[in-house]
Formats: sequence, structure tokens, C-alpha cells
Amino acid sequence: MDKEIKINVSDAIGISESISISTESNYLLISNKEKVAYLLNNSDLNQNDIIDVFIGLHIILEVGINTLFRQLISPVLKEKIDIHEMVENLDKVNFIDKTIMFIYYSRFDFKDLDQAGRFHSIISKLRSFSEMRNKLLHGHSISTRSENGVNTKSRLAKNLNLNKLQEQLLNFRFILEGMGFYLDSLNMGVTDAGKKAYKESFLDYSFLPITHFGSE
Repeated sequence: MDKEIKINVSDAIGISESISISTESNYLLISNKEKVAYLLNNSDLNQNDIIDVFIGLHIILEVGINTLFRQLISPVLKEKIDIHEMVENLDKVNFIDKTIMFIYYSRFDFKDLDQAGRFHSIISKLRSFSEMRNKLLHGHSISTRSENGVNTKSRLAKNLNLNKLQEQLLNFRFILEGMGFYLDSLNMGVTDAGKKAYKESFLDYSFLPITHFGSE
């Protein structure tokens, strides 16, 4: 069954004289969170499981961040601009590029400059995080070659291991924490209630099992 996100945009941006409800499918977020959580609770992950986790994590991250930006931008539209045309134009922009623009061009009220500097690195972490998914979905070789009794693996196959998985999980959590920090610091008309709702809907990582995968 399709699942939906419903956020009262008027409450999120603090406008009482108008009412706007944004409804979006939440299926990809929910289904992939359930799949990833199920796989990570399996203590004996094989190569195929790890591939599914890598792809699932990327879907959760990209869908969540893209949906967040649609929610943030929709309320500032001027009259006579078709919202669906705006969404299509916005969706054509890579989610990493949108994140960079968000960090560099938004107005923030930072209460902790050290944290702001620390979370600036989510830009580079997004690029390295996406690299794994891109290689998998673009058909890079996952192969093992045996010659004269010696087995060698392709570069991608070497990265399908628990150490790389832990690295991806830590980066995943750090990126979402960083986005939550910037959202909380945003000084552009989003209410505290709206920020809380956005974080719970699009920047949540509580589905990760409390194991060594999700801890530092």
C-alpha cells in the first residue's frame, strides 16, 4: 500500500491566514527503511545483503533530502507559478548540488560555529557516499578471478564488506545529523514545529539497529 507524507505548510512556515497541505508518497522511504533495518538485524550478512543495504541507504538519503527541499521551497512560490512545474524543475537538480546551495546561500543563526564548521564536511561525505550506489547501479564489475590458485577481486567487490558497510552507515548518520543541524539553525521563516516535523519525516535515522553498525 502506498504511504503518504502530509505536512501542513501553513503550520510549518507560520502563516495563519492561508491553509496549504502538501501530500507526497512516503513509500520509498518507509519500505527501504524496513528493508535496511531487517538486513542489519541479520548477523550473517552476505555480499548480496550488503549490496541491498548500500542501495537502500542511498534511496532513503536521496529521497529524504529531495523531499525536504521541495517542502522548504514550495511555500515561497509566488502566485501564478504552477507548483508541479516548479517541482519538476527542482527535481532536475542533483540532490548534492541542492545541498551545497542550501548550505552556502541560506540564512542561518548558528549557536555553535564549531558544529557548523564540522558539519560542512557533509558535502564531501555526500559525494563519497553516493559513489558506492552509482557504481552498483551503473553496472561496475563485481567479480572474483581465480588464476593459478590465487583469487583476486574487482575494486567494487573488495568494497562489499562489513568494514565499508560500517563506514557508509556512519556517514549516513553524520549527513542526516548535519542536515538536521542546518535545518534547526535556518533563519528563513520555518517554525520550530515545522523543523521538527521535517526532521522526523525526512532526516530520521532511528530505524538503524543499535549495534556496532550504527555506533561510532
